[in-house]
Amino acid sequence: MTEQLQVLVGGITLGCLYGLLALGFVVVARSTGVLNLTQGAFVVMGAYFTYAASRTLNLPFPIAVLLAVLATAGIAVLLEALIVHRIANSNLFTPILVTFGLLILIPPIFYGIWGTKPLAIADPWGLAHFQLGPVSVNHRDIAVVVVTAVLLVALALFLRRTRLGLAMQATAVDAEAALAQGISDRLVHRLSWALAGSFGAVAGMFLATAAGGGARPGLELYALLALPVIILGGIESPLGAVIGGLVMGIVQQFAVATVPESFGKGFSEVVPYIVMITILLVRPEGLFGTRKVRRA
Repeated sequence: MTEQLQVLVGGITLGCLYGLLALGFVVVARSTGVLNLTQGAFVVMGAYFTYAASRTLNLPFPIAVLLAVLATAGIAVLLEALIVHRIANSNLFTPILVTFGLLILIPPIFYGIWGTKPLAIADPWGLAHFQLGPVSVNHRDIAVVVVTAVLLVALALFLRRTRLGLAMQATAVDAEAALAQGISDRLVHRLSWALAGSFGAVAGMFLATAAGGGARPGLELYALLALPVIILGGIESPLGAVIGGLVMGIVQQFAVATVPESFGKGFSEVVPYIVMITILLVRPEGLFGTRKVRRA
């Protein structure tokens, strides 16, 4: 029982990270209709910018994270303005291919600057933990859960209570009608990319502060593991992104702990995609997505 509870805690933490990454996909997809595969590059930026600010500049960790988030959000806005916005309305596949190209192009730039060895970040948690009954809970795990919850609530309040948030909502519902009401699609698109960059940067920071982690090559792949999450939760649902992330994280961690080795060493990484295919067959719009009605 204790082992299962420990696995559950690990699954919740991993699920929150998936949820953060999925929020980046969702906020761009809702506002622009683009599946933004550059999200993985934002993860890399967040990790390495946090390292540079905390280790190279010796800034306090909270300030280092804030600077990393702002820098990543700024680069995300530039990418949208200079590249993606120009081809966003061309057809369905061109924006996906362009963002995939950015995902391939950007991470090696950071590896060329900082090298390919893992770089430890001066985070405040380290290996500190406390006992919750028979379960050991790391301080970092608590930070992941709390930050994910805060960001989800902040995003919900932003979308429902602010003029910019309502503009994003209106654009998501009907872009042409929103434009007719004077809502700038450029502003909405760039704001959504800034938010996506921010979520990716925070997720990258947390991934880099995991035990035995650090800023390192391969962090961008975590964003691809979040793709099944947005299918599960619904590609336009922020709440669905986090709930889907929790489900995927818990399922994956239990797969690591319980699936026999005969299934293969990396079987746990395949599990989210098995869940994704199942959901696509049963409910293509996801658990929290809106069912599309087609008229004959």
